[in-house]
Amino acid sequence: MQSKINTFFKSPSDPPPPPAATTDDGDDDLANWKWENNQHTIINTYTRTRRNPNPIPSPPPTVIQKPVVVKNKKRSYAQFHLELGQSDFLLRACSTCGIEFTPGDVEDEKLHAQFHKRYTQGIQFRGWNNERVVSSDKSGRVIMVLENDPSSHRNKVQEVVKMMEIEMGSGWIANQHCKVYLFISLQKVVGCVIAEPIKEAFPVLSCSDDGQSASAKKREKKLSPTTLQFGNIVFQREVGKRAAKVNVSDSMDGRAIVCASKPVAAVCGIRAIWVTPSNRRKHIASQLLNAVRKSFCTDELERPQLAFSLPTSVGKALACSYSGTGSFLVYKAV
Repeated sequence: MQSKINTFFKSPSDPPPPPAATTDDGDDDLANWKWENNQHTIINTYTRTRRNPNPIPSPPPTVIQKPVVVKNKKRSYAQFHLELGQSDFLLRACSTCGIEFTPGDVEDEKLHAQFHKRYTQGIQFRGWNNERVVSSDKSGRVIMVLENDPSSHRNKVQEVVKMMEIEMGSGWIANQHCKVYLFISLQKVVGCVIAEPIKEAFPVLSCSDDGQSASAKKREKKLSPTTLQFGNIVFQREVGKRAAKVNVSDSMDGRAIVCASKPVAAVCGIRAIWVTPSNRRKHIASQLLNAVRKSFCTDELERPQLAFSLPTSVGKALACSYSGTGSFLVYKAV
């Protein structure tokens, strides 16, 4: 090992010392020294490859396109509400037409205004080429629509019936055997009567009997004391309501109509009658009923011969006023 160190520090002009005889002691240092003294030349040969005249085209790289997100620069301002248990949260029902809408929503309020106008003032009607006019005067005309009329006529009737169902309920107003009478005024349908053929009806007990019974009840109530006093101690009596006993009755919206037990013969039944709210108190209902009496049968009917289908309190007042008696006819519409 020392010889290696001396050789490393020896100047290159000095001749190299003769190799000393060494014995193979199993150390690889001598073999490495011999290999380092020999001059080895490593030659790397490179051969240029010829260009392929028909190269195989490489597949195009797959390009992954990211979805383009278009951001709206305009800000949308939304009105938020606090829900604190309100019964009419967001939606509000109109007390006149019954439609529900959202206050503050421009589109919703516009639709409500259009429907409210049609319901209160009448449905637009431009007229037909072949109208079945029953009667006419300065205020308007009454036309009759039958089941066999063109589809445009029957579609207009269905549009009017939908307005009637708001107050009277749905699913019972019209059927295939009915005759429909429309009152037209200023190119609008402002009233409608639906009549049907019947065979019997029941006379209603006179309205005057109800009035006498009500007054008698008031007198009995005044005569009967409600307090009982013993010296300075006063006892208040609790008055309980008793249900009225009737023989035959039909109810509509909680209002009872008492009628006779034996039916009488009848021909025409007024199934439903309706006038737009803005045109009421203008005798339009009376004109419609007059048209029904004149055109429903071959012979003209008398006013007491018209039967009404379970009228409400307003319908009961109309029937009493038009028939001229409290014992008008009623029937149950099927």
